[in-house]
Amino acid sequence: MRKVPKVLYVLLAISLLFAVLVGCTNNSSKTTSDEKVTLEFIRWSNGPVLDAEEEDKVKRFNESHPNIEVKMTLLPWDETFKKIELSLATDNPVDIFYWDTPAYAWYKKGLFKNLQPYFDRDLDMSEYEGALFEPLKFDKENMYIAPENFQTIALYYNKTMFEKAGVAVPDGNWTWDDVRAAAQKLTVKEGDKTTQFGYDVAALNTWWAWQALTAEQGGQLVSSINDPDSITLNTPETTNALQFLQDLIYKDGVAPDAAKMNALGGGFMTGKIGMYVGGDWDLGSLREITDFEWDMAPLPKWGDTRVTPYFIGGYVMTENSKHPEEAWEFLKWTMTDNQTTLAEQQSWIPVHNSSREAAKVPDWAPSGYQITRFDWTNYGIIGDIYHTKWREAHDKFISPMQDKIFTSGGSVPDALEEAEKQINALLKE
Repeated sequence: MRKVPKVLYVLLAISLLFAVLVGCTNNSSKTTSDEKVTLEFIRWSNGPVLDAEEEDKVKRFNESHPNIEVKMTLLPWDETFKKIELSLATDNPVDIFYWDTPAYAWYKKGLFKNLQPYFDRDLDMSEYEGALFEPLKFDKENMYIAPENFQTIALYYNKTMFEKAGVAVPDGNWTWDDVRAAAQKLTVKEGDKTTQFGYDVAALNTWWAWQALTAEQGGQLVSSINDPDSITLNTPETTNALQFLQDLIYKDGVAPDAAKMNALGGGFMTGKIGMYVGGDWDLGSLREITDFEWDMAPLPKWGDTRVTPYFIGGYVMTENSKHPEEAWEFLKWTMTDNQTTLAEQQSWIPVHNSSREAAKVPDWAPSGYQITRFDWTNYGIIGDIYHTKWREAHDKFISPMQDKIFTSGGSVPDALEEAEKQINALLKE
């Protein structure tokens, strides 16, 4: 037998020691990955009903994922984005936050995680209306938001008031002229005082809603919703739209101005308003009404055309999250497993096709609920504009423009012309 050199014994011992060390290292890594990970999640409050549903969502996720704990912070809308901004400036930023357009500036700074690799790896996009997600591909190629729900707007009306007045209720064929005619019949005056109004301009005094009337006439505010370099406001289409709405207040007298609204003691919930346009987010409050019967209908047409703005609710994973896989697990869960529950709750419209289509109409829902909530995909346009200066443009110029038109009753063309010049100067800076 040949004698084995001592050096080989030494090398063998070193190899065994290395293997043991590697094994210990691997076991240590496995232990770390099995430890509970805490994810920080920030979103804004939407009222008692929707907040309770959001809290339930987080609770169910945590219960089904024992190694992940999502800690949610609910704040007022303005405080939400201040909190997120402060967090993003730290070395340990929030992991997840709920998306809205003010956050677009953070995407431009590279603070959003590109979710496309996760989408490609884990999702079957044939199960979703992918074309409706295209606006969230800010760079035209990749998804930066995990969509959970769609939101849209509709015409809500006091069915009891209509029936009492003997006025036909709105349906899918109504035009804005039909709205005006019905509002005139529903408005009640006692001497010089109006005690019941047929309509409330409500959400339609904001650009994301009234743009529907512009679009129904073939007009558009911007050529691209992503980083537009100009806006077109002073057009016949937008002038017609805003003049129509202003006339409901100051010419026809069928919609209250701010002072008359205060005198009424509130809006639609008082039972003294016949119709208004509002969002899905109103359903949590509307379903609590017991004093009268209400219903809903698709947004009216301008002529033969209907356009309904839609919005996408979803989640952002921050670029510097310490736990990207766990954060993605939550985002993926909201787009898949939780979609059935979302459909059952009926507050938001699920993005998952089969979950949306299988949703049962809830007991509290009125007769127009189904067609209004689910047919809009045939005529929906994204209701947002993505630009780092859009919030500034809104606060400085669009909001004052709307106040001049709806609060002060000022000239519509003059207000549009002035705001267009101001906004375009800002966007070009």
